[in-house]
Amino acid sequence: MTGDAARPADPWAPFLAALETQCGTCGGTGSVVREQWRTWYRQADELVRVAQAARRAADMTPENAPHQDFSYGSVRLGPAEPSIVAAIDRAIDDHMRARPEGPEEAACETCRGSGMVLTPTGRRLAEILARHGFFRDR
Repeated sequence: MTGDAARPADPWAPFLAALETQCGTCGGTGSVVREQWRTWYRQADELVRVAQAARRAADMTPENAPHQDFSYGSVRLGPAEPSIVAAIDRAIDDHMRARPEGPEEAACETCRGSGMVLTPTGRRLAEILARHGFFRDR
């Protein structure tokens, strides 16, 4: 046989693969969602859950939920007021308008945006190269 089919696989491939691995912080993408956006998304999720619960409560009536006690002493407590649902909807609208400035994602600080990090073997090689002047850490 001649040509590429006869040529053995790259003998350096296993060695090179042992030097680095996918970044665990960004999952190998090289970017992460910025903290202010993560906070904004968490708050949005909470508001949506509260809105869903309020809508379910507003739909409850003694006929629909006969085991539910809607009275407290002599005061009758009805289902959640529609104004509560409206207030939550306004809070969601306000939250949507308060979106953070800037892009959602930033370069991962762990891998400096490459998506890969050195393994312990890779760090050892980098130390050897730095010691002999062949490698400089940024």
